Amino acid sequence: MAGKQPRQLESTKHFLRNFLHINDSREFLIFLLFLLVAFFFWYLTNMTNEYEMKFSPTLKLKNVPQELIVIEPLPEKIEVTLKDKGDKLIEYKARGIFKELDIDYRQYANASGRTAIFGNELNRLITDKLASSTQVVKLSLDTLQCYVASARGVKVPVMVNGRIEASSQYRVNRVKVSPDSVTVYATAAYLDSLKAVYTPRINHTELTDSVSQVLTLGNGQRGVKYVPSEVVVNVAVSPYVTKSLEVPITGYLFPYGMSLKTFPSKAKISFRISLEDYNKVSEKDFALQVHYTQIQNNHSGKITPKLENVPNCVTNVSIDPEEVDYILEVNPLYIAP
Repeated sequence: MAGKQPRQLESTKHFLRNFLHINDSREFLIFLLFLLVAFFFWYLTNMTNEYEMKFSPTLKLKNVPQELIVIEPLPEKIEVTLKDKGDKLIEYKARGIFKELDIDYRQYANASGRTAIFGNELNRLITDKLASSTQVVKLSLDTLQCYVASARGVKVPVMVNGRIEASSQYRVNRVKVSPDSVTVYATAAYLDSLKAVYTPRINHTELTDSVSQVLTLGNGQRGVKYVPSEVVVNVAVSPYVTKSLEVPITGYLFPYGMSLKTFPSKAKISFRISLEDYNKVSEKDFALQVHYTQIQNNHSGKITPKLENVPNCVTNVSIDPEEVDYILEVNPLYIAP
């Protein structure tokens, strides 16, 4: 191995002597020398002039406490136009000095969960990373801001905000929100007073058919995050139909040993009900009664039964007949005190 090195060195010297004795080679070397001298003078002339150059540092939020989460981050980058001598700007590019800009959460946060850096402070934050000779000519943003929230979150119900009405011959049977609750992330003070989340206001009137609507929670509210951020409001509508039932007439609070007998013993109750609820209602859901106080001073022999129990899903209730004949019956085994 040691013998090969002198031979390689001698071979290299021989090649260079031959190369330098060739006219074309000498001319090439002279050209290369002048090219290097020209580049040197160009560099001295141009790199000492001032230029403007654009940089796009990545923004990083640092020192966020573990009990907080970022719900609205900083912009990914900011475009900065710098002015300085050419060699300094090239140095920034080559060394990557201005590739990242750190934002300290502890320095700029406030109680509302907002971290914001404005105009002059943003300019100062940038110039601190640069040489004193470098000027900031232009920023693509005049404000940097982000929002943080409590990492624990709170799960609350979603309430519908708005007006929902069916047409006169239809009924709103059901308004359902899916999901019916969401997890909210915000500042601890905001979450402590939060009981429910309301949808954006909706307006559905004169409905004749069921509707479904996707709604985004928050209405552009800053500093609050909803998971999920969208809900679906389903409104079930069905047409009204007429239904009639025979309901027995009963006495109420009559003295022991005394009973009421009416003619007829039942009355026909007619009402409107949605088609969806039609089979859910029977005569057992109604109470048609005569109160004892109604007959104490009544000598006409007729009485008006009162409808005491009415399901919420029915409307336009009518009773036929409105008045009935009655008699009082006393138990013959009953001995008055």
